Amino acid sequence: MSKITICDILREYGGRYISKNKLKGQQKGIISLLSSCRTQALGSHYRECNHCSYLDKSYNSCRNRHCPNCQHKDREEWLDKRMKELLPVGYYHLVFTIPHQLNNLCLKNKKIMYGILFKAVSQTILELCKDTKHLGADTGLITVLHTWGQSMMEHPHLHCIMPAGGLSFDKTHWVHTRKKNDFFIYFKVISRKFRGKFLDLLQKAYNKEELSFKGKLITIAGKKNFTALLSSLYKKEWVVNIQKPFAHPKKVLEYLSRYVFRIAISDRRIEKVENGIVHFSIKDYKRNGIFRKMKLEINEFIRRFLLHLLPKGFLKIRYYGIFTNSCRKENILKSKELLNEEKAEQKQEDFEDGEQVWEKQDTIWTEIMEKIKKHLKLNCPVCKKGRMRFVGIAPDEPPGF
Repeated sequence: MSKITICDILREYGGRYISKNKLKGQQKGIISLLSSCRTQALGSHYRECNHCSYLDKSYNSCRNRHCPNCQHKDREEWLDKRMKELLPVGYYHLVFTIPHQLNNLCLKNKKIMYGILFKAVSQTILELCKDTKHLGADTGLITVLHTWGQSMMEHPHLHCIMPAGGLSFDKTHWVHTRKKNDFFIYFKVISRKFRGKFLDLLQKAYNKEELSFKGKLITIAGKKNFTALLSSLYKKEWVVNIQKPFAHPKKVLEYLSRYVFRIAISDRRIEKVENGIVHFSIKDYKRNGIFRKMKLEINEFIRRFLLHLLPKGFLKIRYYGIFTNSCRKENILKSKELLNEEKAEQKQEDFEDGEQVWEKQDTIWTEIMEKIKKHLKLNCPVCKKGRMRFVGIAPDEPPGF
């Protein structure tokens, strides 16, 4: 039996969900679009193998960022670019999470609230890294927004990847972190600065009347109630998860491919639909990350999936510091140049012990490039040696097919 997908579920049950809930706008459009993905409704195109010239015809994809079918190509292209930009240093993975008390406010104010999250996180890290007590340099961030937990409920958090170090302010040398394994800033310093930044930005948004308080949110709409909410949030310890630097290029690759183009639930987690119930697996982090089964009624499953549609035009991947789009190419070239000079002069600092460190970095860099090549999988069903490439749009009824 073929594996059921999110698009299959929306194709079969989406129409009734739209009618029952009187959907319109983005939610209705997404259900219709994903239901049509890789079906005759969107037309077809020809593909040809670049090795054996085998020709086939495939249905067109919807290319929507919320569609699990359409992430692979974009992921490959993005990953290829980012991996070529990797610096030969360690990389940290940080995750900043918004307290659950703000979940409903986020749902009603996605653009404002998620924008505040990006701004609070980037300002927290970049400002702390500029401080000579911690690093005293300009570092870079690649940030990726996720809005869900394993059960598909609202759980806004930001994944960040940053290099272990940064460019000196005068761009004459690379400043290495002082610690080899642990993060170089105490987590409570990060957490509390993040909390302060976020709540300050939230207060400013409230003062400018940028927030909507519809439905159940009316209980915190008044100034007194909103102030009380902020006060309670200032008393909480906010969650910032910090992982050790990636020790191997495979880990960097795994991180990038795993988080950047993920949606609320992947097709591989869906096991079956039976008697109007969707059966799928979740990773239970409260129970040491063990996998367990979960069931949701069809309408509830679709409702939760739709919770995580991002506002039109909203960027869920953003770059900061030395990785900002306007100066990323220049800064990466300069960083590589400075790190190569260190290699030539054998002047590494605090990254790894031993005389063969930079030789190891050469090996790691070679492995990274090999993994990039392997990631671009060969997909010709005939010769198994080539890649199928787009060669033209197919008419509705092409002769000879």
